[in-house]
Amino acid sequence: MPRIRKLIAMAFALIPLVLVFVASAAQAEKRVALVVGNAGYQVGALATPANDAGLVAQTLQAAGFDVVGARDLDQDSLRRAFSDFLEKATAAGPDTVAFIYVSGYGVQLEGENYFVPVDAKIARDADVAAEAIRLSDYIRPLAALKLKASIVVLDAARANPFAKSGPPLAGGLALVEPEPGVLIAFNAAPGTVAPEGQGPYGPYAQALAEMLRVRSIRRSARGRFAIWGRKKPTPRRWSATRWTAIRNSSAPIRTIRWRQGCAPLPLRDAKH
Repeated sequence: MPRIRKLIAMAFALIPLVLVFVASAAQAEKRVALVVGNAGYQVGALATPANDAGLVAQTLQAAGFDVVGARDLDQDSLRRAFSDFLEKATAAGPDTVAFIYVSGYGVQLEGENYFVPVDAKIARDADVAAEAIRLSDYIRPLAALKLKASIVVLDAARANPFAKSGPPLAGGLALVEPEPGVLIAFNAAPGTVAPEGQGPYGPYAQALAEMLRVRSIRRSARGRFAIWGRKKPTPRRWSATRWTAIRNSSAPIRTIRWRQGCAPLPLRDAKH
């Protein structure tokens, strides 16, 4: 329990920075987001990332973001999702806030952070570069767009089951120097892993959603996190949200709607 409280406290410490970026773009012409929850790994399923992604996607849409959400992506689909999002952010123009949230397994190798597709086969550390997605390959092009704000949230520092042969992988994610104009947030301190949530949602995703949720922004900015900046976000009313879930390139797109005030539904495979 103390470890979970520490994780939630750290999440709260990071998220006000996200709010500063979002609040500063209140008059931006476009807000776009990519939300990925990888749970159905071949090496063993994770309990919360799909639900976490749904929760974050709903909250971002209520804050005015055009959200593309994806779950259980293999390597080809994951690369395509990132590439498509970069194209979308490019087309949106410089007055754009771009937000990326990924939940699942993340690993570090030689100072680089990787997000792991559900079909990855990482028997040794040497397999990481070929089997996982190096995040800097997409964060650098995002920074080069020089958008109003770019935010990347990595809810991916977990104890992982990979590299059972040879030298073990370093724990958690690596502390990296962010590209200019890009904010990167982690769900655990560099080199450490976060505990798995016991409920339908992970503690970090719940913390993120709480801080981004429209009805709690005013209270949070005025209260425990007023230290993080002078600007206070302008609350907006909740609206009905839409969540588009895609499983892979061959699956039809499925849209899941939530009614106002309802809890997010678990994401479903698009094929169902």
